[in-house]
Amino acid sequence: MINNKQANYKSTIRSMNAWCSIGFVFWLCCSLTGCGESTPMGEVSGQVIVDGTPANRGSVAFTPINGAGPSTGAEIQDGKYTAMVFLGKNKVEVRVPKVVGKQKLYDTPDSPEQDILEEILPAKFNDHTELEIDVQKGKNPKDWELSAKK
Repeated sequence: MINNKQANYKSTIRSMNAWCSIGFVFWLCCSLTGCGESTPMGEVSGQVIVDGTPANRGSVAFTPINGAGPSTGAEIQDGKYTAMVFLGKNKVEVRVPKVVGKQKLYDTPDSPEQDILEEILPAKFNDHTELEIDVQKGKNPKDWELSAKK
């Protein structure tokens, strides 16, 4: 049989575990999002232009060349992007898809459809990227003017 002291002790332990978990999650979020002063990240923003026209949608990914952090990235919306990126030299992958068709999600007559996408940029801008940027503290403006020609 559990007495009141044991029940209170177990309740206190559960409460401490919950606060420790919350503290860990807060620390992790701050570490990954840059709310701490020691986070070595800079802001990279600009436009993605493909054959003279801003890319409607897509993504830009940054991977530290020295392996000092995980990849980061941003979505391209109406030709523009903004990303928090680890300082130093980064490989850059730019992806700009185009819709080439539609497919049903389910084999039913009233199934919703999703777009079938195809990459328009050559691999030298994404899978086998030749693009790099040296990210410094603060703001790093960078426009990417690319060609879809292979």
